[in-house]
Amino acid sequence: MNNSLINFCNFFLNKKFNFTESIDLNIIFNNKKKNYFNFFINLFYSVNDNKKILFLSDKNSVKDNIYIGNNYFNNFLEKKIFFDKIFYNKDNFFLIKKHNLVKKFSKKKNLINNYELKINELKNKIIKIIINKNNFLNFKIGNINFNSNMIEKNYFYIINYIKKIFFKNNIIIENIYINTTMSKSYIIK
Repeated sequence: MNNSLINFCNFFLNKKFNFTESIDLNIIFNNKKKNYFNFFINLFYSVNDNKKILFLSDKNSVKDNIYIGNNYFNNFLEKKIFFDKIFYNKDNFFLIKKHNLVKKFSKKKNLINNYELKINELKNKIIKIIINKNNFLNFKIGNINFNSNMIEKNYFYIINYIKKIFFKNNIIIENIYINTTMSKSYIIK
């Protein structure tokens, strides 16, 4: 594994964060022939893996860090459990409003009708790569709750796949950077 990626993993996996930051990959490339296209990559791990997510509901269940049930909301309020995201429907919005959490859990973003659809979206491992005139790619490959093995697998799979596509289209990778949402970028190549 690349030393810069090892250093990144060692530093960020031992650091405390105020929220679950994403891990972003930035690629600067040279597309002399101006080949513009897009393609999809299926990651090993969803960028939401290991995040704790709550869906407010009268039913109660837990599977793969996805919690469903109003009982878990009380644990959240008592600071017994931290959730990266809390989603709710119209029937449960009163809980958010009652505890003055509307600013924290935006009504536009977090008010949803179909929980199953949202759960499938959060578990999605597919990312879309768009090659356009900017000669720059930026996309999420994980989050700081990942372990180093998860980061490595997503990173190397993406880089190797992109290298093959770029080679076929005469596109040269100039620089690769990795960072978390609020951190400086680490140069990988």
